[in-house]
Amino acid sequence: MKHPEIPSFAYRLFKWFCKDPLFEELEGDLEETFLRNKEKYGLNKARRIYTREVLKMIRPSVMSKPTSGPGYQTALLGSYVTISLRNLKRNKLFSFINIFSLSVAMSAGLLVIGMITDLLKFDEFHEHKHEIYRVISSPVYQSRKLDVQASSPRYLGQEMMQHISGIQVTNLGRRMQGTATANEKNLFIKGIYADEHFFDFLTFELIQGNKNTALREPFSVLLSESFVEKTFKDVDPVGETIEIEGVGTLMVTGIVADPPQFSHLQFEAIVSISTTPLLANQGLLAKSHDQWENLDRYYNYIYIPDNAQKTSVESWLKSTAPTFFYDQNNFTASFELQPINEIVPGPDISDSIGPKMIYLPIIILSVIAAAILLSAIFNYTNLSMARSLRRAREVGVRKLNGASRSSIFGQFTVEAIILSLFSLGLGIVFFRFLRAGFIGLLPRAEEMVRLELSAELIGLFVVFAIITGLIAGLSPSFFFSRLSSLNALRSGKMLKTLSGINFRKGLIVAQFTLSIIFVMAVVITNKQYTYSLNKDMGFDKSNILNVSLQGNDPEIMRSELLKLPEVSEVSFSSYITGVGTWNNLQLVDERNQDTVWVNDLFVDHSYLNNMSIELISGRNFEAGENKLRESTMLVNETFVKNFGLGSPAEALGTVFNVAGESVEIVGVIQDIIYANLEEHINSFVLRNGDQYRYANLKISSTDMIGTLDKVEGVWDSVDKKHRLEAQFMDQQIEEYFKFLVDFMKIFGFVGFLAISISSLGLFGMALYSTQTRMKEIGIRKTFGASERMLIFLLSKGFFKMVALAVLIGSPICYFLFDKLILEQQVYRTDITIVEVGGSILFLMSLCFLTIITQTWNAARTNPANVLRDE
Repeated sequence: MKHPEIPSFAYRLFKWFCKDPLFEELEGDLEETFLRNKEKYGLNKARRIYTREVLKMIRPSVMSKPTSGPGYQTALLGSYVTISLRNLKRNKLFSFINIFSLSVAMSAGLLVIGMITDLLKFDEFHEHKHEIYRVISSPVYQSRKLDVQASSPRYLGQEMMQHISGIQVTNLGRRMQGTATANEKNLFIKGIYADEHFFDFLTFELIQGNKNTALREPFSVLLSESFVEKTFKDVDPVGETIEIEGVGTLMVTGIVADPPQFSHLQFEAIVSISTTPLLANQGLLAKSHDQWENLDRYYNYIYIPDNAQKTSVESWLKSTAPTFFYDQNNFTASFELQPINEIVPGPDISDSIGPKMIYLPIIILSVIAAAILLSAIFNYTNLSMARSLRRAREVGVRKLNGASRSSIFGQFTVEAIILSLFSLGLGIVFFRFLRAGFIGLLPRAEEMVRLELSAELIGLFVVFAIITGLIAGLSPSFFFSRLSSLNALRSGKMLKTLSGINFRKGLIVAQFTLSIIFVMAVVITNKQYTYSLNKDMGFDKSNILNVSLQGNDPEIMRSELLKLPEVSEVSFSSYITGVGTWNNLQLVDERNQDTVWVNDLFVDHSYLNNMSIELISGRNFEAGENKLRESTMLVNETFVKNFGLGSPAEALGTVFNVAGESVEIVGVIQDIIYANLEEHINSFVLRNGDQYRYANLKISSTDMIGTLDKVEGVWDSVDKKHRLEAQFMDQQIEEYFKFLVDFMKIFGFVGFLAISISSLGLFGMALYSTQTRMKEIGIRKTFGASERMLIFLLSKGFFKMVALAVLIGSPICYFLFDKLILEQQVYRTDITIVEVGGSILFLMSLCFLTIITQTWNAARTNPANVLRDE
């Protein structure tokens, strides 16, 4: 009982911080001292001395540990960390397996996080990013919806500004590229067309020049800072001229800063859009380039301050804009607004003006990374549960000493988070190592992502690691926190309980289910890739060297190239067949005046023979046949069938109207895959004219490198301005199917990670299983069990789980590819027992090697040593 004259504040402070076992003893000593001082010095001084003595006692040996509040939580967390570090150190092998597998898996997650973080930066630099939109179009031709386009009619924005006040519009033109001659230097240049309002609300820096007038006059151009550095390094470019192939001579009116990497608008030059009508007059652009029906050349960007007029703009686009089409029954389109910061990443829209990244690859990569991470989490859970006997005794002792469920749960959760943070350190090392390869997996990813470590990115990584640790520790934390202290200390009962836990087995099955899916995916994709490259496309693509004419006279090139003994034939075409390019042609059937669209290709009279295309009926083109007026054409078998022309012989002589001219079918060719293996063969027309862009050289040589050097020499003698652009046709087709190679790389990389993680987990489980059964092994060997029998006994449980994973994963992968992925291919391979069986054999062999390394050592152990130790 407190003496009434002792200072209340000092007493309460002493009672709060003093340990309970010391309190009564120290309280009596302090009170006796207080009473003596009161008699000796008086009450006030005695109180001061008492307070001073209490304050002097505030030291660790006297203070009690808090049981609540921030101090208590900090102390508790510190003890969790200490125990966790001791457990990780005590179980080095299992800690290594967990940390290594989790770090490998986390590296995949870190790569995806880095990619998404970079992509979300696109167009964020614009000052009015939430108020700038691009108009996108959804065209409809003859009641058939076509692909959504990023482009829109040239004058759509101007019409809108006349009807809606308070908005601003800038009009951009399609990508411009070609060889540029500037300051006596020839360089390839890429750019865009833009009007004088380009800088009104798009945040690009004009270093030199007038924002309001630099792009007003025709044949004006702004050059990027980097291009100026390469051409006009020591000269002021403003006022100088530059000649760009396909555009003409332009006046440099300013210098613009290089666009940020995270901008979907990329350019080295900006040409005034007022130049395009003059290019059309010169025949360099189609006369219809600026008509309302022409949706594939121009882009309208709209700034709506404070989004005040957004509803009015959307209403105008929906109701008024379609009325400008000349024949709405034949062709029309609907329009909508796309926020500028949702272009990349964004939906799959054709005719994009810059780099494009659709949502699907991001979703696929995210799902794959999550699957890999889940596999590593399964490892952690499996090994934690496998070691549950030893940890259960620890939990039992702690519970007998008063530990609550929440403290046990917190202990195992903190342990998982610490392990995850250790894994993050190693995962960042893997991230740096895998960064370049990961960027190379995705088409054009080097243009869009950097994956550079920054404070922001590292912060996201740490959050990701903590979340991963929380998820990984969830099952063990729940499991151990719910154990009763009595059951935890009864090891025999504990072993019986754990032997009936199917959860761990389910995790192993899930891991290897993912592994067999990834292995089969690589094998099947590789087969489809090989099938695509070897598919008979209806023409001979071997030893064909395609040379870009770049505006040179075809006949001069033919004459010079045929002088080379290695060049046996030269033909000309408007594009390269089989690589995903084709043109559309509008025909009028003179029998019923129906207007239809077909695919067409301009070729010369040597093309069929050079490409080994079979002429089924009729004749080939003759040299110079359609030079003055187009009057004849060749069609494919599908054309004859679709137009109901009877047999190929009966189709000869049928007349169609092409651009106002009557054109007669004079020959029918076999169906060829003129577009690519992803497109059905449609009605196809071969035309003869002068719209050639490529020379097709048939090469007969055993020294291809030497032959290319000779072709380059001929090219340089004819064209001193442009560099030779040539590539073998089979390589071009192979490059077109590069997406399948990328697909294989992704699944191969992920499959490697999944199998590595699963194998590590299986290794750990096999190791722990054999360690806990050493006494049983010793007894069995004593009673005559052979090593082979013991290996079978120790391994059969694991092989059953792997076999179950194969039975689950194989049908899933088969269905995924056979019914979904390959079903999208027009020409696809079949999945046979070879692909399925080979994948299963590979995985089972790997599992066998993983398990046998542990079971073999255990089976060969001397039973005398084992039983003596036990």
